[in-house]
Amino acid sequence: MEDVSLTPDQIKLVQEELKKRIDNRQFWVSIVGQTGVGKSSLLNALFGTNLKTDPVKPCTKEIEEIPVQIKEGGTLYFYDLPGIGESEEADEGYLKQYREHLQSSDVILWAIHADNRSVVFDQQSLKKIMEGYTLEQKAVLMSKLTFILTKADVLHPPSWIAAKIGNFVKFLPPPQTKETLEQKSLFYQKTFIEPYGNLIVSKTYNDCDFDIPEENFECDKISRLIYYKGYMNDEKLSTYQKKYSQYQDLFDRLYDNYRVIPCSAILRYNLNKLMLVILNKLGDEATLQFRHIVSGDALDRVPFEKTENLCNLLVYDPGNKKTLFEFRRWLNTQKY
Repeated sequence: MEDVSLTPDQIKLVQEELKKRIDNRQFWVSIVGQTGVGKSSLLNALFGTNLKTDPVKPCTKEIEEIPVQIKEGGTLYFYDLPGIGESEEADEGYLKQYREHLQSSDVILWAIHADNRSVVFDQQSLKKIMEGYTLEQKAVLMSKLTFILTKADVLHPPSWIAAKIGNFVKFLPPPQTKETLEQKSLFYQKTFIEPYGNLIVSKTYNDCDFDIPEENFECDKISRLIYYKGYMNDEKLSTYQKKYSQYQDLFDRLYDNYRVIPCSAILRYNLNKLMLVILNKLGDEATLQFRHIVSGDALDRVPFEKTENLCNLLVYDPGNKKTLFEFRRWLNTQKY
């Protein structure tokens, strides 16, 4: 873990930076990471956009803006940044864009392929972005960051569970895959978040009369925000929830700022959870404005008729030149 800690004055500066656009009704969320990890696909799944994707070569060359507006006038801007790892020359320019753009973002999603075991490139890229940053700027960046594991559906074996609910399907990982995803999330949490734990200031909205005698917490009654200074791990979360059980939901929201979120664009797995984490980081104003996006697990649902496009299995008898079984044909018999 970083051997430096923020002074009280530096903590105040970080808190001010984290809340400065709460009343602006415009929120900026940026997604970054290596090329090919599925950043554009994830945004397409979240918002029904048609950002260009390609299974072979990088597509995103410039920062792309996706505005999500509501009738009340609020706007949530998502920014799809070019993927790093394309080439050394391209990375130099992309990391410069990252360094400049991320300072003005309210939330930053760092996407990592769920089936990847190498962390060196992402670690080095994060360090390069922060080169020349002041301690306060590093603290602000790390406090805005949420790491996500994309393409969770590629983990094999075994098969994912498709729970049919009316005309929709909700995909869930089987126990073995769920355990693997949890272990990977903890590994990346320790790798990317814990080393900078002393610099992180986590925040969430105050929806209760929060008041506890713990030095790591601070309550801003004017903006109705709760801050937690430092790194909250599983052990600390459990201790706080047992000691102050009336604030369990609030502690959960604070801890969400340190979680690594596994998700899948193609199966729409955990998209609701990801959006809740984003809105929590943005504050109660954003949560109130955009709560319709996450109502009823809407982001996690796949229309049943579209499941046939997600996979297919064909069993063929070459001797008799006959198809014995095709998953899509069988699925069509279950629609009505």
